[in-house]
Amino acid sequence: MLQQSLRNNLQSAHRSSRQGAGSRGQLLVLFAIILYTPLPLASDRPWALALLAMMAGGLLLWNVWRPSGRTMLQAWQCAKVPIVLLAVWMLLLVVQLMPLPALWIGALDQRLLNGFVESDVGNVPISLDLYSTRLYLAKACVFSAIFWMVITLVNSRHRLEWLAKAIVLSGLLQAIAGIILMATGTTFEMFFVSMANVRGHGTFVSPNNFAGYLELTLAIGVGLMIAKLDGRQSENWRQRLHGWLALLFSEKILLRVALIIMVVGLVASRSRMGNAAFFASLLLTGVFTVIFSKHAARTTVIFIASLIVLDVVIIGGVVGVEKVVQRIENTNVQESTKVKHVDVVHPVMIEEKVLQELSPEESVEERTRAARSSLGIVRDFPWLGVGGGTFHLILPHYKPMNLLPGFWDHAHNDYVEIASEVGLVGFLLMMMLVLSSLWRSLKLLRGSSDQLRLGMAFASLMGVVSLLIHAAVDFNFQNPANSLLFLILLSFPYLLSKTSGKSENSDLPVCKFGV
Repeated sequence: MLQQSLRNNLQSAHRSSRQGAGSRGQLLVLFAIILYTPLPLASDRPWALALLAMMAGGLLLWNVWRPSGRTMLQAWQCAKVPIVLLAVWMLLLVVQLMPLPALWIGALDQRLLNGFVESDVGNVPISLDLYSTRLYLAKACVFSAIFWMVITLVNSRHRLEWLAKAIVLSGLLQAIAGIILMATGTTFEMFFVSMANVRGHGTFVSPNNFAGYLELTLAIGVGLMIAKLDGRQSENWRQRLHGWLALLFSEKILLRVALIIMVVGLVASRSRMGNAAFFASLLLTGVFTVIFSKHAARTTVIFIASLIVLDVVIIGGVVGVEKVVQRIENTNVQESTKVKHVDVVHPVMIEEKVLQELSPEESVEERTRAARSSLGIVRDFPWLGVGGGTFHLILPHYKPMNLLPGFWDHAHNDYVEIASEVGLVGFLLMMMLVLSSLWRSLKLLRGSSDQLRLGMAFASLMGVVSLLIHAAVDFNFQNPANSLLFLILLSFPYLLSKTSGKSENSDLPVCKFGV
């Protein structure tokens, strides 16, 4: 009897050890996916998205074959709202691909009146291009799979902290790459795409998308720093001195240096709305935390103030924040003066000052032209849109050629582009997903007394608000690296909403069930 009990205990311990090793391996693969996503042109090419899908699908199959982390029931209880919304979102894209009677579709939009479909045609899909919508659906499936893996694998305080560190590391690597490439003036091709730009852009083609990615990673870095503040007050100078010396040899100083480098990278992008959105979201979230949080420590207030003063005034002045200010000042409300034709051998070799003279900043009117033209798409296809990923095909039918010359693949306004592609139904689904996460973050910030919950809720709220502001003039949600990280940020409040109160430093599951 004793031998049988001992054998059972050994088998149980061996099985737990194997499960623990498998769980850690799956978590490392998840971190690798997060680090990989922005590297191949922000995964904004079909082949890069295919590689991302293979990695995410392999991780999902591994988790199904050898379950680890939360069970399916626990994951469902932890984040049922976003899981349902994402499922309905993918179902909407499937409906767009299904052949439906032309008369049914004609009752939903104006495609028959505008000549997109002949009246005598039998069944037609809602999407104007099946390939683009299939790719859009594949992207949604990949993001949903990674979201599910975050909910499943990040089941402890320790793992949540390491997830935040992995994201900060990704942002740090991008910032370093962007700073070095801009400072050295290096021009090169990455995957047959010219990466020549006088602004910092890392491995992103667009400096504005690069800025959007740094906005999110900076928000998580700020939240991680807040999570590490203990809030204890020093009673005398000896305790203060001991605290400062301990800080110099702690990981907090490394995290603070990483934040400084990422701020430098954000400023180097010289993205007007990127910088404005980051500092506006920092200010708004910081003010809310200071005013409404019941448990915000004085150290948290000092840290937020230091971010604004040190990073904006001192560091920004050193690395050239005045260039961003100059771009904003040169942005007029009315249309800018047309540029005279100048013969240039190689634009990349021209001094930046000459480039600015040749290419004056877009005015507000010019920047919003594509979005204003796209409102006609929303008017004619209000409910289910024209199909996910088909914006670049439908815009030529609505844009004035004399006002929007050339090829436009995005509206430079995520809200209008989403509404035109998936209609007001899809737009409402996305807004419900975002607002649900924001509401939970606000409740956590207001009532939480735990520094980890406070810091991660701060990170989620700040990052989400920042990209929502930036989305008004850019297309960060159309970029796989940025949209995936945005979705991961939306998951944070669900991971934190039912934190166990037994031990603040234990490795217990973040979500507590059956309560």
